[in-house]
Amino acid sequence: MSFFVTNKSAEPAVNVPLTYVDILYDHAGYLRTNNGLLGSVSLAGKTVGIVGAGPAGLTAAYLLMQMGANVAIFEESPTRAGGRVYSLNPVPGDPAIFEMGAMRVPPSEQLFQYFAGLFGVQPGGQFPDPGKVFTQIVFENETFDWQPGNPPPPKFDTVSQGWGNLANSFAPITQDLIDPSTFAAAQAAWQQLIFNAAPPGPEQGFSTISFYQGLVQAFVENFAQYGLTQPWSQEEFALFGALGVGSGGFGPLYQVNFAEIVRLVVNGLESNQQFYPGGLGALIEGFLNSNLPGGQLGNSVAFGTPVQAVTSLPGGQVELTFGGSDPSVAQFDAVIIATTTRSMQIDMGLTDPPTGTPVLDADQNTAIREIHLMNSSKLFVLTQNKFWLQGGLPANIQTDGLVRGLYCLDYGPQTNYGVVLISYTWGDDSTKCIAIKDPTQRLEILLNSLQVAVPAFVNALRPEILAQYTTLVDWQDQLGYYGAFKLNYPGQDPLNQNLYYQFLQNNNGIYLAGDSVGWCGGWIEGALQTGMNAAAAVVQQLGGDLFPNNPMTQNPTQYQYGP
Repeated sequence: MSFFVTNKSAEPAVNVPLTYVDILYDHAGYLRTNNGLLGSVSLAGKTVGIVGAGPAGLTAAYLLMQMGANVAIFEESPTRAGGRVYSLNPVPGDPAIFEMGAMRVPPSEQLFQYFAGLFGVQPGGQFPDPGKVFTQIVFENETFDWQPGNPPPPKFDTVSQGWGNLANSFAPITQDLIDPSTFAAAQAAWQQLIFNAAPPGPEQGFSTISFYQGLVQAFVENFAQYGLTQPWSQEEFALFGALGVGSGGFGPLYQVNFAEIVRLVVNGLESNQQFYPGGLGALIEGFLNSNLPGGQLGNSVAFGTPVQAVTSLPGGQVELTFGGSDPSVAQFDAVIIATTTRSMQIDMGLTDPPTGTPVLDADQNTAIREIHLMNSSKLFVLTQNKFWLQGGLPANIQTDGLVRGLYCLDYGPQTNYGVVLISYTWGDDSTKCIAIKDPTQRLEILLNSLQVAVPAFVNALRPEILAQYTTLVDWQDQLGYYGAFKLNYPGQDPLNQNLYYQFLQNNNGIYLAGDSVGWCGGWIEGALQTGMNAAAAVVQQLGGDLFPNNPMTQNPTQYQYGP
């Protein structure tokens, strides 16, 4: 997931934060310090059930099997691990890839960088984000060229200046996340922004207001503070809602918590996003192919095994009830549930257990029921050639119409095929086309919406399309997912706090993980962090010996997110 880019040249590596501001804990640093281990005592003979074979579940499994635990992973999909990391090869054996889920990773995803290095997963340069490659922007059927490395077109001067100055005002917090000795400064500054009962600080905490309210507060009520000579007009708000600073529409995000947007900037998630030409699915393969003291991880995955209920038994064991054609049960010393929050509620009845005995506390149940997941859709086509590389055509198009974001992807000299992500949308823009299930029908509608504004591109694309490979996904329409990524509404950060720290508070052997439990939904890092947290909790519960400064030392009360 990505909403916007800072449109700056590549920042030096020294500016990459070690951690996320909401947690102030260096997960990757702990593993590097301890040779990749959570602890030193063998868990041989201990059984752990993990629900979900996405990045969170696989991270937990990897760390527990490193210590010898007997792990069983239950995946609803009949054939595929990886969750919303889904690298689809439309032509088997060819390196061209449709990244149906995660598709770009910034350097600040430190735990991802740790495992990617472990498994030899290498980036292949800058992702073709707007302004990083030749980009065309369409607003009200007028087309603007944006040359790589240049500022956005003059049409965007006012919104770009205002947003850039606001984003730059958060840079000191990011700088404080580079060195653990300055984490306290980052903590104090972030607390003042998210919620501060007394001045100085925002008029209202960023956790308690919407993104739109935050923009009004900054660019209407306090516009001079951000270098503007006059407040934003309705036209500026319309332009920003449709196209951001030329890099993607913000309108579908206006209702979400302003803190969710700001934390992306503070955590460095919008800087230097890297392209992985081998596919991010290589990370999943790295986990599955790992030979560990507890066995080869991939052999522990039971595909086509949906979990329908989770029950805490009086003797301390946890029972999983499986659905499908042959319902059954199994018992474990501990269980990690690594799915979306909606799957926890809908598929497993976690918030309304069939036995009537709750397995989570009331605040955690409320959080699972209410945390907001964003919709997201993608439509890919395979082309015979990388046609955009000739003739001065754009590699990125951003529009205020149905397409929204279009990306041309080159998977290297090993393939002649080109990959075009015709449309990447989220929120209401994703919902608009959900009733059109046929990929070729949706493709034609999207191409027609582009024809007037960028005819040269559409005319060059049409004869290159290999129609049989056209593929779409609406994540909100997928069983077991029911949404694409977490984005809190105003006032939901305390719910997020309850979910993230559940691994510290729970004593019945059931632990939650997944990016919708983490602090930055839509990014692999949140899944990896929560998977590692849950694994550490299991190690502690089962009598393992965690090393000093382990994830269990995180502070669940270091922030107040609202009244």
